[in-house]
Amino acid sequence: MCNPTVAKLVIVDDDKVLRNLVLHHAKMRGVAASEFEDGETAMKSLHDGVEVILLDLHMPGWNGIKCLDYLQEYHPTISTVILSGASEVEQAVQAMKQGAFDYLTKPFDPEELFASLYKAKKFHEIQKENQILTTFSEPQVSEVSGVVAEAKATKALVEMVKKVAPLDTSVLLTGESGVGKGLFARMIHSMSPRTDKPFITVSCPALPRELLESELFGHEKGAFTGAKTKRAGKIEAARGGTLFLDELGELPIDLQPKLLNVLQDGEYYPVGSEKAVKSDVRIIAATNINFEEKIAEGSFREDLYYRLNVFPLEIPPLRERLSELPALIEHILSKINSRYGKKGKKCGIKTIEALQKYQWPGNVRELENALERAWIMSGDENLEVDHFFELHSAGSGEEYSVPTGLGGIPLREIEKAAILQTLEQSGGNKAKAARLLGITEKTIYNKFTKYNIGA
Repeated sequence: MCNPTVAKLVIVDDDKVLRNLVLHHAKMRGVAASEFEDGETAMKSLHDGVEVILLDLHMPGWNGIKCLDYLQEYHPTISTVILSGASEVEQAVQAMKQGAFDYLTKPFDPEELFASLYKAKKFHEIQKENQILTTFSEPQVSEVSGVVAEAKATKALVEMVKKVAPLDTSVLLTGESGVGKGLFARMIHSMSPRTDKPFITVSCPALPRELLESELFGHEKGAFTGAKTKRAGKIEAARGGTLFLDELGELPIDLQPKLLNVLQDGEYYPVGSEKAVKSDVRIIAATNINFEEKIAEGSFREDLYYRLNVFPLEIPPLRERLSELPALIEHILSKINSRYGKKGKKCGIKTIEALQKYQWPGNVRELENALERAWIMSGDENLEVDHFFELHSAGSGEEYSVPTGLGGIPLREIEKAAILQTLEQSGGNKAKAARLLGITEKTIYNKFTKYNIGA
């Protein structure tokens, strides 16, 4: 176990065997973790560096619900994943309504557990960003929920968000891969009356059709092989809040009528159930595909498209708003500096000017990864032109000396860059990118989770 004062994952469970098992898997993955056997001691030991808590529901003294109450009051940005028994599903769903990010039943699959913990970590980072919302009062504020708005097009987009956010209208976010559709979805949620309720994300192509149906709508016990307990879906988990459907264009055609029922009638049927469940959720969807083409080829329902496309918002690519690149760089670097415990590393004026001549085909996502990689390459110095691989490629507007080989660069950075560049070549189509890389779709989604590559 690491020093509790540097732990980013905190395990709270009165079962010592379980704590040791999770600690073992955390160490294998390079995750700094500490463990506690009772809730009160754990809560009173929290510090600013904690990102995620793995929390047992039933413990002597402070149980999971009391711990959640404490977290909501004193550490609202820390993400919590609940561990519950197979007979405690209702309590686990209640815990999610009180702010928990996700829940798993015991016994758990370590891979599934850490996939959930990684997603919770990402959500923690978003919650930290959302704290700046308390300063949002004037239209000219340049930054909301991680969105930098200095270009004319982005400012206009923020104004449209301000108009639609207070309503329950469905919103369809469109734009190229990497422009930040997920950030705009969270901005809408954070500026809505549902802000204190859950914001739940479902990536439509990330799961096989059978698992996606259960993930969205939940299932009854015995609904299919392996369904040993009743489980609530993401629509139920998002009750009162917002459901963000990422890459909705990849939703299987036979599941589209079920989603249409949610939008049209406010109800749905869990897998294996004949009883309709009322829904209370706002739906925001995102896509980088051409819906007209999908409708023409018969792979997307026209009626569902019109139900979703009530209020469309198109996010412009980064190459069309390069004027806000300096502000974006400053914002992203401040996050990187904070993450690695260093302050003051910057991009010089000449470096920023060079970056503004690059077209950024991978948009903000590519910029974030380029800055983090350059930050690592720069050591203790400020970021210079030679630290950016992107500026050695065609289209940067100038010629630069090419770095010698790839020696000394961590393999994870090379792999991450290969995935991002292939994704750009494939126009954001993950299935095509997987084929070009010679890996399965499941593998590329696992890599996205590993490298925190988002929408």
